[in-house]
Amino acid sequence: MVPARLHVAAGPEGRPRGGAEGGAHRQPARVGALLLRPEEPDAVSGALRKPPRLSPGDLLGVAALSGPVEAGALRRGCEALEGMGYRVRVAENAASRSGVLGLAGSDEERLQGYRSLVLDPEVRGVFLARGGYGITRLLPRLDPLEVSRDPKVHCGFSDATALHAFLLTRCGIPSFHGPMVAADLSRDLDPLVARYFPSMLEGRAPAEVEAPGADVLVPGSATGRLVGGCLSLLVALLGTPEEMDTGGAVLFLEDVAEEAYRLDRMLGTLERSGRLDKLAAVLIGNLSGITFGGAEDASRLRALLVERLGGLGVPVALGLPFGHRGPNVPLPVGGRVTWDGERRTLRLEEEIVA
Repeated sequence: MVPARLHVAAGPEGRPRGGAEGGAHRQPARVGALLLRPEEPDAVSGALRKPPRLSPGDLLGVAALSGPVEAGALRRGCEALEGMGYRVRVAENAASRSGVLGLAGSDEERLQGYRSLVLDPEVRGVFLARGGYGITRLLPRLDPLEVSRDPKVHCGFSDATALHAFLLTRCGIPSFHGPMVAADLSRDLDPLVARYFPSMLEGRAPAEVEAPGADVLVPGSATGRLVGGCLSLLVALLGTPEEMDTGGAVLFLEDVAEEAYRLDRMLGTLERSGRLDKLAAVLIGNLSGITFGGAEDASRLRALLVERLGGLGVPVALGLPFGHRGPNVPLPVGGRVTWDGERRTLRLEEEIVA
């Protein structure tokens, strides 16, 4: 059932990619550009196509591209957005559950639900309902020209990492790794998150995200373009046209409910593929539910991260306020930021909304 009171949509400056010098681990140059049609935006080397900033009164679309959406949580999240002064339209497939994987509709239904929001000129932002799984199935069917014709603010995390990667790499559109409608917004916002949401999407947030509780594993400061998201999705995108460029980047990572050996394997894959070779810094958010034989162990997890990341020669910090099961402050994917390890602050050097 679609939430009551909600109108339902009708369905119809990156650097060259880095790598190990002169070796087999060199990251292919301009991976995303290899599959470009002649008229497709060259987002790999071009300037960002910043969407207009949001303003109260704007119409926001809620897309359901991943797992099935719980109706009560969706209703509460939409009401929260309305309470912030926005109008809300929910994609037609949001109440669906179908297919072998039990996602929020078939691939075609989820795709058309998203397109109905992207192609509607009245919709100024697209918020993801929830995460889970499903967006990578749609990446080959998303049209960068269609999506970039009228850039819109996008916000979500978890499975939305794949959509953020598509937007940045294939369309040149920055986006926000942040709260989702039937998840974070369905309950009271953490006070820290409320300082930055929705103000960051409106271009009026504080210029720094404070992380006084961050555990600095490797000291230092660094500036670069912010890229990253859910670790398992970033690894799944390696070698695809949507893979994010990590050369000179501040890489942010989070994940949830993984055995430690799988986390180690994913970090090892990034390392062996050369994607960690030319980073500016690594910032790690919530790593909830990372277990060693079924039991969480914070000290062993810290030691594992130091072992894997401590030798990169760049600043590394753990415990920043983003990701699953904790404060999920929005982060500007594609924007330039500066991490100050001594002050434990992330400074936003540019707005990613126009």
